Amino acid sequence: MGELSDRFGDLMARMAKGDAELFRAVGEQNAAIRQLVEEVAPASPARALEAAALNAGPQPLLPADQCTQTALKARFGSAAAAHAYLEAALGPAPTKKKSWLHLSTVFESGAWPTQARAAARSVSSHSGISEIALSQLEARLLRRIDELEDRLISSLKELVQGKI
Repeated sequence: MGELSDRFGDLMARMAKGDAELFRAVGEQNAAIRQLVEEVAPASPARALEAAALNAGPQPLLPADQCTQTALKARFGSAAAAHAYLEAALGPAPTKKKSWLHLSTVFESGAWPTQARAAARSVSSHSGISEIALSQLEARLLRRIDELEDRLISSLKELVQGKI
């Protein structure tokens, strides 16, 4: 019975040591993620808005030769499809106006008309950071999290193989 008690005590000590190593690894991974987020996050909302203001205005969504009414009709087939494409690219439309003339001007300008942009901006909670920048940030964070997850899994495998 004493031998069984000693073996159980050894097992508990190894498990405690493994748990400590696991918590240390998780803490290091959390610190690495926190550091990565601090590096890529904007310093302050005011600076993010200044950077957005310094960027050039909206760019055309398609090359100039593809923004004509006939080219848009050939590409999308219906005004509703072209309007849906614009809403996906620019955010919610302030009006449901779906004339080809209106749509072609929006494709050429790369933005809803001025009154429309103000209304759409108030509807959406856009904080001044472009969708492209957000998607790039998300891709970098996901890639980094995947790398950290792989490192954590390999550490756990080494831990389990070394203890069993």
